[in-house]
Amino acid sequence: MAEKFDCHYCRDPLQGKKYVEKDGHHCCLKCFDKFCANTCVDCRKPIGADSKEVHYKNRYWHDTCFRCAKCLHPLANETFVAKDNKILCNKCTTREDSLKCKGCFKQIVAGTAHTHSPGRPGKTPESRDGGGAGCL
Repeated sequence: MAEKFDCHYCRDPLQGKKYVEKDGHHCCLKCFDKFCANTCVDCRKPIGADSKEVHYKNRYWHDTCFRCAKCLHPLANETFVAKDNKILCNKCTTREDSLKCKGCFKQIVAGTAHTHSPGRPGKTPESRDGGGAGCL
């Protein structure tokens, strides 16, 4: 006698149908989505058997939901940095980690001049006359 090939959860026959094996049990796609699928951290919906999944440190995302927390750039196929429980792209990580001016709080970029008028943080010599728009 042939062994039954049914879904572990609903007992529907799986012969000729798509199925998933999870923890040693066979289950139909409908039951996989309902009982076994991981939940996306971003959209809170199940990550179905036919969906691409990204996981990092016991957290799961649809590949389309895995984005930079700052600029929302998709990161499923790119390198990323996890900082303070946030996922960031390399560009945003560089911006966040760079030195900032204590007067105007703008990013200080290496190789550029960054000065302010004495006693007037955030103002350049030109801005007193309305000609400048921030730091030099």
